[in-house]
Amino acid sequence: MNNEQMQNILKGGLSSAGNRQIQQQTGFPQTQQLIPEYDVKSIVVNDIRRIQKLVDDGVIDNTQGQYLVNYVINKAYDMVNNRNMGEAQIQPQNTAFAEFEAENSGFFNKDGRAEVLEYLKRSGFEGDKDEISLISGMIEKLENSAIERYLKQSAHEKTLNNQNEIAKQRLRANAQNSNFDDFKTRAFTREQIGKMSGAEFAKYEKAIMEQLRKGLIK
Repeated sequence: MNNEQMQNILKGGLSSAGNRQIQQQTGFPQTQQLIPEYDVKSIVVNDIRRIQKLVDDGVIDNTQGQYLVNYVINKAYDMVNNRNMGEAQIQPQNTAFAEFEAENSGFFNKDGRAEVLEYLKRSGFEGDKDEISLISGMIEKLENSAIERYLKQSAHEKTLNNQNEIAKQRLRANAQNSNFDDFKTRAFTREQIGKMSGAEFAKYEKAIMEQLRKGLIK
């Protein structure tokens, strides 16, 4: 490698003819053309300058210098390729959620809905705004169905409670009537009458007087 060839590399790369000539002279593969990436190119240029100095100082010969230049440029090419592949793998951000939010502000802020939104984002949802609208419609239907079921269940429980209360009232009334009928059909004793309060005597006075008239009270 002579100084003119080295300077060509420093300026941006060897010509095709120059590359073929070096390949014939050294037996090394033809170098890849330097990718015009500023940061990578700066590194390559600095490395090649160091190699040039080593050749000029006689530390290495032209063949060794060419080998090092090829190595540096090939490594730079790999670096740029890897970077480009990484950038290609970055998926564009899905704007469907933002578009839906702009038209339906706060829809996913309610309890339970935020979890649905988080699930869609984590699952890699790739639908558009219209598909999110369909999902939101399903959410509203589920919520309305849940409310309707709750109201029906509450009404049913209220009806059962009312029926139970009516049944209890009837039982209490029947028990009271049964006691009254029992007193009406049985004969009082003088001892029972003596222990009655004024209210009790007034309650059963008619039956007591009837039994006295018939001579049933002993």
